[in-house]
Amino acid sequence: MRYHQEQTSETVLAGYSSGVNSGPVVSQGQHTSFFLTNGQSHPQMNELSWKDVTNALSLAIMILGLFSTFCSFSKKPRCASWMLLASFLLDVAVRAMTRHFNMCSKLGAELNDFAVFTTFGLASALLLGVDGPLNGLLAIIYVLAASFRLCFYSTGTSFTYKGLPCPYASCVLASTSLLTKGNTFILSCMASLMILFMIDQSYYPHDEILESENWKKMVYLGGVIMLLLSPFPLTAFYCLTWSLSYIFSPDILWGKAACLRLQHQRN
Repeated sequence: MRYHQEQTSETVLAGYSSGVNSGPVVSQGQHTSFFLTNGQSHPQMNELSWKDVTNALSLAIMILGLFSTFCSFSKKPRCASWMLLASFLLDVAVRAMTRHFNMCSKLGAELNDFAVFTTFGLASALLLGVDGPLNGLLAIIYVLAASFRLCFYSTGTSFTYKGLPCPYASCVLASTSLLTKGNTFILSCMASLMILFMIDQSYYPHDEILESENWKKMVYLGGVIMLLLSPFPLTAFYCLTWSLSYIFSPDILWGKAACLRLQHQRN
């Protein structure tokens, strides 16, 4: 019966995609009504639409990362940092949507991984500059650390990350760049610290900003408003405080919901 319903829905979708306007096309031997077929295909179409939205946001993150790369090469660190902060907020939305709708597709995972590497790895490393050999070497090490953390660190549980997530490290660098006006020495120190956090095997909880307590949602909303309306230094200080609170107080502030859920699951 389930196979019969899915075959009917696929036949209807094929009729619409081919430009037939006279109604749904039903193969011979299948008797169904128009409204029943639409009701059956609606959840599948809804899931596909949310997957498309998530993939579009991941693509937007990658595009922002590429533009940030171009701005870094053009000696415009303020613009590059702003795009990285915007990418950080978009990534929070993508992760929340993926967990909420339980969407796991090969295309979406590969697109998201490539977007994370491009934006939070390569584009973030270029904030350090490539003028001197030491800065260039540190940028290469940062990219390698982000790649290593992205490829090899898997916790096997849906409640924690192993190693600092790359978006938070990128947010720290972008905020520091805006606050210090691209001071190379301070950026190098922060990048070295973020490299250690990314390759460290400590566990960080899922922040679940858009899925748990209301104050987390307000933090996210405040970040969006400040990014669009506030001056760069104030936005950078806000995002830096946000990221550092997650790095140094992951369980106390951001992991309470995940810990409670894990405890409930064990019970």
